[in-house]
Amino acid sequence: MTDKEAVRAAVTRWMGSLDAGNLEGVLACCHDKIVMANGGSPTATGITTMRERYAPRIENYEITSGWDEEVLIVQGDTAIVVGRYTVAMRPKAGGDTQNIKGRVALTYVRSSSGGWVILADVDNT
Repeated sequence: MTDKEAVRAAVTRWMGSLDAGNLEGVLACCHDKIVMANGGSPTATGITTMRERYAPRIENYEITSGWDEEVLIVQGDTAIVVGRYTVAMRPKAGGDTQNIKGRVALTYVRSSSGGWVILADVDNT
């Protein structure tokens, strides 16, 4: 598998974990020092903060996500992925589905085990 294919597989693994409601799977896709600069939210860092942000979403919503890659660059042990995303969040308790879309730039780094993890997640909605 090429590095580009491995990074694409990492993106797919993250989205699959999110859609499956697998919080531990989502977190396993991230670097311990992840930086999150997401539209409408203050910049935050660290896997603990990531858990705090995603646990209520996964607990309260059925999530379906989509992805359209625009650019993927791998340079050594770092990769930049830019694309468009969609997320549909349907409340488990009932109610209207929230449809979110935007653009995202993800920075992946090669972990000590050789896999790819998200170091920075920057998006807008």
